[in-house]
Amino acid sequence: MQSRALRLTFEPRGTQVGAHAAVFIQEKYMSLFDSITRTVRGLLNDAADTMQDPSRDARQIVRELDDSIAKAENSLIEIEAQVATQQSKRDAAADKARKYEDGAKRALQSGDEGLAREALAAQSNAETERDALAAELQTLVPSVEHLKKQIADMRQRRNDLNARSNILQAKQQIAQAKDTAATALGGIGGKNLSEDFQKLEDKVQLANARSDARLNSADQNSGKALEDKLAALNRGPSVEDRLEALKKQLNTPAQ
Repeated sequence: MQSRALRLTFEPRGTQVGAHAAVFIQEKYMSLFDSITRTVRGLLNDAADTMQDPSRDARQIVRELDDSIAKAENSLIEIEAQVATQQSKRDAAADKARKYEDGAKRALQSGDEGLAREALAAQSNAETERDALAAELQTLVPSVEHLKKQIADMRQRRNDLNARSNILQAKQQIAQAKDTAATALGGIGGKNLSEDFQKLEDKVQLANARSDARLNSADQNSGKALEDKLAALNRGPSVEDRLEALKKQLNTPAQ
């Protein structure tokens, strides 16, 4: 009974410790997962920054604007064609209305009221068609003008962005040239061009030194050095010796 009581006493405590351990392990895994996720995001962002080319992106924006302008101009052509068609229909309806009005007058002058009524009815229908087309044109023409203005604004914006794109490209090329110069002078980016040039100069100097050493060795082996020394003995007095001898002959005191 005592052991059972002890077991019953300690079971709740063990369960509590196990729960704390599970929570601790879960928190550790979550922390590790967050750290890995953060690292992966950082690597992806760095890769995106490395791949980004500002001047290329600017040129792409200009190309997209060119496409938008081309589509807008095509739409403008279609709308202008519709306007021209509606204007022709309106003018034709107006001509019919005038023609039927003149016909009604002639019929009435001839005493044919029935024909005059028919002509006036046709005139009314033509005027109704004319007015409907005119009302449609009143809403369509401003849309055309508005679209023209939008296209002009887009073209101006495109030209401005294209100029800025060219400036951006020039600045980027200058920055790349400066980076190359900095790399050559300071070895930035793992390309120490100055050190490479120094190594080439050292190689040339070493090659010259080796050539001189081989030449001296060849002279020694061939006996040329000894012949040069013996030839120096047979050259006779130097210019200074000749000058001193000449002074003695002339009894000129030595300076």
